[in-house]
This record gives sequence, structure tokens and C-alpha cells, in this order.
Amino acid sequence: MPTALIINYGVGNLFSISSSLRRVGFEVKIKESPEANSDLIVFPGVGSFSAVSNFLLSFSEQLNDMRKSGIKFLGVCLGLQIFFDKGTEGGDTKGLSWFSGTVDKIRANVKLPHIGWDRIYEEKKTELSEGLDGRYAYFVHSYVAYTTESYIMKSYYGIEFPAMVEKDNVVGTQFHPEKSSETGKIFLENLMRWIKR
Repeated sequence: MPTALIINYGVGNLFSISSSLRRVGFEVKIKESPEANSDLIVFPGVGSFSAVSNFLLSFSEQLNDMRKSGIKFLGVCLGLQIFFDKGTEGGDTKGLSWFSGTVDKIRANVKLPHIGWDRIYEEKKTELSEGLDGRYAYFVHSYVAYTTESYIMKSYYGIEFPAMVEKDNVVGTQFHPEKSSETGKIFLENLMRWIKR
């Protein structure tokens, strides 16, 4: 049984993401620091960019070594945003720089935060996007990643933004799979197959 380690930043309720991962077959652990004996490291979607990046950057060398070793990573919402170079929430703060770009407020005349269901669309077909094109997913966010890198799924809320990014052994979703009903289940089943291959 593959193991998923959810990093506890010290804020938020981690019950729903851990329950969703267990439902598709993961053995789930919740820890305050990363461990190399995990198949998947999960950065959940809770907290502010500055607080979470400062927490994770204290493990940056270890996380980079784990990434190079082939351990896979999932970032959800804020967890995806931490993969980028920097974020502006709480002042300019450095991210992990696993993807190039800046995380900033949604630059459109729309109500923030963006809360609710919106469609996600496939930009590039991969194992992780299979069965998701055009489905509704659940979002809760005010910030998005502005990047010149390609992404595998997009959505719209005043502007187009990355709904899912993937590079090598790292995947991030701006939507919350644990709150996205059947769409989330499909994604997490794809994730399980991706982990096992």
C-alpha cells in the first residue's frame, strides 16, 4: 500500500484530504516534517503563502533531495502555489522555485475569494488529467500562479489560470480534490496509478 505523508503546517483541518487519500488506497501519515520513506509528500491547501513558505523553506535542502530521489509530491491550492518562485501574500516571499512564476491576487474585476465550482479544461493530456476535461471542481482561493510554463489543466475566474501543473514527479492542483466530489475521486485515482507506475 503506497504511503502518503501530509505535512502539517500547524493550521487547518487535515481530515478531509487524509480521508480522501485513504479512500483511494493510500496509507496516510500526518507529520510536521518530511520523511524520505514516503511514496508521496502532500502540501495541503491551508495557511498563508508567507507562513507556509517560511515553514517549508526550513526543509528546502531535504525536500530538494527527496524530489531528486524520485519521491512524488502533491500540492493542493496553496500547496501548488508554494512550488513557484515567490508569492505576494504578506509581502514578497520566496517559494520552492520548482516551477517558474509568481503567485499573486487574481487580477480581474471579480469577487474574492473565488469560492465554488468551476470547470477545469485539459491543456495537455497526461495520466493525471485523464477523465477530467470539462468537469467541475471546487475552488477556494484569491491568489493564482502567473507563469510562462505550460500547465496541464486550466480554469477561468475573470482570467485564465493554472488549475493543475505537473513536472517530473511533482503535481499541483489549484482546486481542492478532497472537496470536488466525483472529480476529486477521479483525480486521486489517477494519482494512485501515477504513484504505482
